[in-house]
Amino acid sequence: MSSKDYNENWIQKLCFDNPNLLPFVELEPIFNGMIPICRELATESGYADLLYINADGFITIGECKLWRNPEARRKVVGQILDYAKDLSKWNYSKFESECLKAGKYSKKSLFEIISKDQPDIEETEFIDNVQKNLEKGRFLLLIIGDGIQENMEDLVNYIHRSGNLHFTLGLIELPVYENKEKNELIITPRILAKTKEIERIIYRISDKSIEEDNQLEQIKEKSQTISEKVYFERLEKTIGAEKMKEVEQLLATFDSQFNIKPSLGKRKTGTINLKLPNDYNFGTIRVNGEIQFFGNGRWKDDEGKLFSKYLKKITDIVNGEATRRWGEIKKANGHFLNIIDLLEKKDEWINVLEETISEIYRLEEDDD
Repeated sequence: MSSKDYNENWIQKLCFDNPNLLPFVELEPIFNGMIPICRELATESGYADLLYINADGFITIGECKLWRNPEARRKVVGQILDYAKDLSKWNYSKFESECLKAGKYSKKSLFEIISKDQPDIEETEFIDNVQKNLEKGRFLLLIIGDGIQENMEDLVNYIHRSGNLHFTLGLIELPVYENKEKNELIITPRILAKTKEIERIIYRISDKSIEEDNQLEQIKEKSQTISEKVYFERLEKTIGAEKMKEVEQLLATFDSQFNIKPSLGKRKTGTINLKLPNDYNFGTIRVNGEIQFFGNGRWKDDEGKLFSKYLKKITDIVNGEATRRWGEIKKANGHFLNIIDLLEKKDEWINVLEETISEIYRLEEDDD
């Protein structure tokens, strides 16, 4: 393979024909199952290299550049943001017609393409989801290159131009190695940066003091990923806005009092794990509000006795029983334990956590 063969068009075709090369889930779990739709999608700002959609209506835009091209280094971030802004102005009909035109499809709708391998999705729900994501500018933006060496300050300046878009931007290095003996190519994709990390850098290097609490809240909100936002929206839809506020307050208490930070799970349907930084997991909350206790994580004591004690205490405070399906608790009425049930017992739960975490730290000190 010569250097002439390895050009931007080749990278583009490679990524379109082999979507599994790109780390969608590592960047944003909600963007799982991306299906390549078209190349060279025409927008007001130019032609977007790659366009993918999944069954949940989430959209990925990809831009392929050889990083040895100085012009690419200066312009590519601005380009992909402009494409995202253009798409955010489209309605579903415009988006669909442009995708079908770019992909030169004989099929009459995007739904036909997506539902080919996803027979269980509803057309109305798919269209609504795509429309909502277009309106909110919820995109995964991928810049894919052969050796990305981008100046972080330049990236930050471009990102500040994004207005009200709620995107995740990932820089993906796609180095290609040739194994001449076997006549094959070895490709090793790597995530070099994503917007959440860049925003943290902005916060750390800023010399401006933050005086108002609401300003601090805005910074925290910016660091939330699309997948996290979607998870909390779906949970709120299930349990209601009032209970959602209580959940948020409880999670804030867990963070401030125990350093338990909610972390997004890898399930497509969405889960939040309540974990210490050293990986002990104290509960997994699903988007339907049900909470499970798998004991996954470090729980280093002999035969999991400490986790069993924790699970027994949770079971007792809700007057339930652990099921044979490990990690689930059933209440007296036969329903599975929900986060709403533990909101009613939050003081007792906090006491159980305090006792359990104290014992964990004693164990870790003994190990040392």
